[in-house]
Amino acid sequence: MMSKINTCYWSPGDDKHATCTHPHYCIFNPNRIQLETDITKLENELHQRIYDLKFIKNEGTPNSADYEATTERIKILNQDLEHLRKFRNKIIENKEAKGYGFV
Repeated sequence: MMSKINTCYWSPGDDKHATCTHPHYCIFNPNRIQLETDITKLENELHQRIYDLKFIKNEGTPNSADYEATTERIKILNQDLEHLRKFRNKIIENKEAKGYGFV
């Protein structure tokens, strides 16, 4: 039985999703929750790496490996975020991916 806490109540009656405003990217779908969690984790790491890079530039570092590793990680994080955000946009705007709608 589905928990009442994670139920969309946009619609009256038995079909709670009939007039739902998020039918292709439901806030209660586990796939959507995981995608948003992944994006948030990458964004948080990116912010931390940018902070680290600013610290390295301002305070210096004993070797250039720290600088190179941090800049490379920032590049990779930006690429990964771009891919996940494009995928999310395909779901929301183009409704191309299935499995992210209401359960």
